Amino acid sequence: MKYQMIADTLYFYFYGDFDNLKICNLKQICIDLIENYEPAVVKMDFEEVSFIDSTGIGFVLARYKQLKKMGSELIICNLSRTNQTLFHMSGVFQIIAYERNGVKL
Repeated sequence: MKYQMIADTLYFYFYGDFDNLKICNLKQICIDLIENYEPAVVKMDFEEVSFIDSTGIGFVLARYKQLKKMGSELIICNLSRTNQTLFHMSGVFQIIAYERNGVKL
């Protein structure tokens, strides 16, 4: 994972598989970055992610709840067609915005 802060937006760039093993390594790092930067918006870029499992969906929902408590917004960016279908079927897009072509690192 890479990240950058631009103005009031924190960008996370994920790659590879977004599964239980990856989440175990990233969870606390992401929580701490959000708490330290206190961004108005967090954009999670999944362009380089090949696979997402239910743990990955749970991670996104947990960050949404963390940000909502702070009055901040979460936006999911650049999902593959397969991963976009997975997020859609899980109902995530009912509460979290989606966009293509976020800011690149």
